[in-house]
Amino acid sequence: MLSVIVRRPAVFAAVLALGLVIAGCGEVREQTQWSSDRHRGVSAEAGDIRIGGIVVVADEASDRATVLANLANDGSEDELVQVRVGSAEAEPEGGPLTVPANGYASLGPSGARLDVENAGAVPGRLIEVEFIFGAAPRATVDAVVQSADGIYADVLE
Repeated sequence: MLSVIVRRPAVFAAVLALGLVIAGCGEVREQTQWSSDRHRGVSAEAGDIRIGGIVVVADEASDRATVLANLANDGSEDELVQVRVGSAEAEPEGGPLTVPANGYASLGPSGARLDVENAGAVPGRLIEVEFIFGAAPRATVDAVVQSADGIYADVLE
């Protein structure tokens, strides 16, 4: 009788341990600052402004680059004053880009252009991009530099 009493807790402990081991066999992912495939762009936040799809498209031959990004504002109206790509600085074409209160704005073919000269952007590498706003805090990311071909073929024109 004593051996049955001793075996039950041992069996219970073994089943419990096996359950914990099986539960721990799931996929473990390291948390990073990137929410999706970096080739589709990285994301950042600057106060109430979310910046998504940040990509730098570059032409190595001419050392020109264009910044693509979407801006969503959950707060008061603000404006994108300047963007720093590597060591080069540029302003949106036509001056500061208004990001309306509870609205959207974009940099790229369907929005304001932001071209940068002498940024040192090399396709296939990362480059630091800093977004500078009128009121919101600055946001800095390491963005992938894409070459001006394929889906980005018309971006630098």
